[in-house]
Formats: sequence, structure tokens, C-alpha cells
Amino acid sequence: MAVANCSGQNMNSQHFDLDTSWSMLVQHHPTPVIEIGGMLGTQLLTFWLPAACFTICDLLAWPTLQRYKIQPANKQPDPTSIARDAFLGSLSNQLLTTTLHALQLLLFHVILRRPELGYSVAPSLPSLGVFARDFVLCMVAREVIYYYAHRVLHHPLFYTRFHRQHHRFRTPVAMATLYAHPVEHIVTNILPIAWPARLFNVHIVTLWAFVGAVGLKAALAHSGYRLWETPDGWKPEVHDLHHELMTVNYGLIGLMDRVHGTRATEKPKKK
Repeated sequence: MAVANCSGQNMNSQHFDLDTSWSMLVQHHPTPVIEIGGMLGTQLLTFWLPAACFTICDLLAWPTLQRYKIQPANKQPDPTSIARDAFLGSLSNQLLTTTLHALQLLLFHVILRRPELGYSVAPSLPSLGVFARDFVLCMVAREVIYYYAHRVLHHPLFYTRFHRQHHRFRTPVAMATLYAHPVEHIVTNILPIAWPARLFNVHIVTLWAFVGAVGLKAALAHSGYRLWETPDGWKPEVHDLHHELMTVNYGLIGLMDRVHGTRATEKPKKK
């Protein structure tokens, strides 16, 4: 009996719940390593992996897959543009994101010695309620910031200098999601994510979920494939229309487009 109890206690001691595992991770690893490692892992899994899968489908161009393309074959970018320009452009902006993140960590943790100025890497995980609240707040704030920044970039003064690079791909492909001028990348892809996370001081795990959701939806929006429609009316065709018409669907989730009357789910019918 004593042996059984000892065995049971041993099993219990080896069983860790999620919160305990996270606490041990924070205790045994430097905060900057956790922060940047988790961010890179999130971006790899939620953007680069889906984008790579869609790119393989684009390059194979199998007739079965082409049936699901939103735009016809004669409007698709050539394989060289996808493999060289879109990939290298997106990769360079990924490196820019990671470099800026690393510099921020260097500033807060080494130069200023004020780690509390960075993102919250608390030793305990947020409750489900706090996680959901902060996630929604970040998504809404991101939508507002991104929408207005995106519309400003469509002004002739800024479009020619910055935003035209992204719209070089009039027919979107997933790998070109981050293909943009570095200034645009900072204004529309980095700040609308970083500012809400700092404003609401969200837990780093919430930030990872936020980044993952934005990255995955952006990759799907630029995929160029008919996939599915969510209950709120979102589908890849919505952002495809933005690239084709350039006067509608400036946001990601459609909230601000509905507010400003720029939401469109199909081409206007010719009279």
C-alpha cells in the first residue's frame, strides 16, 4: 500500500498543469528569450507555414486547385514574381520586424535596465476571461489603427511613394502579404499590433495569440483562393476586391469598413 501511495505521489509530482509549466518556463529562461522565441514561433506557424502551403499550390498550378482561384489564370502573377519578389520582400520585412523587436529588448533589458517597460511576461497565465477581454480589445484597436493608416496610404501623396509596392500584386497571393515598403510595414503591420498590446499591457501569451490571429487571417485574405465564409461575412474574396478595386475593404475584420461604408463583398454590378 505504501508503495502504491509512493507511486501515486510520484505520478502527481510529475504531472504539471499548464499554469505550472508556464511558471517553470519563466523561472528557468530569460524573459527576452521567451518573448522573441515565442514571437518567432507564432509567426512561423500562423503566417509562414500557411503562406508556404498556398505558395506551393500557386507554383504547382494544378487544374484541380486552380478551380478555387478567385481570379482567372491570365491574371495570376508569374512564378518568378512569387518565388523571388514576394518571398524576398516578405522575408525582408520579417527580418525588419524581428530586428526592431530585438532592439526594443536590448533597450529595455540591457541599456535602461527597465524590463517592466516591455511586454508582460508574468509568471502566471491570464484567466480565460482576461485573455478573451484583452484579445478582443487588441483586435478592435488594431482594426481602427490599421484602417485609418491604410486609407491614408491610399492618398496619392503616399500611395505612389509607399503603398504602390504592395499593390504591385493586383491579384493577391499569400506570400505577398508582407510584400510592402518598409515604412508601410511599420505603419500598418507593426504599430497596429504593438500599440494595443502596450496600451492594454496584455500578457505575452495573449499577444502571441493576437499576432497569430492577425497573421493567419492576413495570409488567408491574400491567398487568392475561395475558401469559406465566416458568420460575419468575411471571406478571402473581400480583400481580393480591395486589390482589384482599391476603393473598398481597407480593414481586416470589416468593422471600420462598415462604419465608413467601404465594405464590399462582391463587385458592383455594371449598369
